[in-house]
Amino acid sequence: EASLGIQAVLFDADGVIQRPSAQRREAWQALLGPERSVDEFFGAVLRAERPAWLGRFDFVTSFSQLLLDWRCVGTLDDALAAWTMIEPDLDMLHVVADLRRCGVSCHLATNQEPIRAAYMSEQLGYRHMFDQEFYSCRLGAAKPDEAYFRSLLASLEPPPEAALFLDDNEANVVSARAVGLHAEHFLIAAGPSQLKRTLAAYGL
Repeated sequence: EASLGIQAVLFDADGVIQRPSAQRREAWQALLGPERSVDEFFGAVLRAERPAWLGRFDFVTSFSQLLLDWRCVGTLDDALAAWTMIEPDLDMLHVVADLRRCGVSCHLATNQEPIRAAYMSEQLGYRHMFDQEFYSCRLGAAKPDEAYFRSLLASLEPPPEAALFLDDNEANVVSARAVGLHAEHFLIAAGPSQLKRTLAAYGL
């Protein structure tokens, strides 16, 4: 299996190496007031975010409008603070660091709007933890569109057959395979031991 010759591993972010902070739900509730549904509001936030994944639409404008529509009691700054309440999984990131020490390049491959992408890169320090960061808003294409993976591969040194992609969304895995990448469905809940088993199946 080591003959697969995997030289690069691409990690999705949300649901693979990071999750929402435990305090985020409380922060959304404070923003909304006690009688409003956090789940309904968060669904609306995700719908507002999606057009900004390609980097061609201002998320702050649509987010601000959403806060008005929902008559939120918190400010835009409060809302953006809740939006970036992200908890990296340190055990997963240790596996990333181990791979890089062994000479395997590791990259982030994630759909994000520009504010969250910048926060992840700068505040969470992912620009130091990964060889390259492939944010959809910077590539101008989003998973599961095959154009996302083709754009990413243009900047990736190893060919697709020497790269492994991990994502918690099955549709993204299927799309990655369609452009020649090795790809596996992986959930953060499975933990670092399952991540190591998945990597080991590829000789890593």
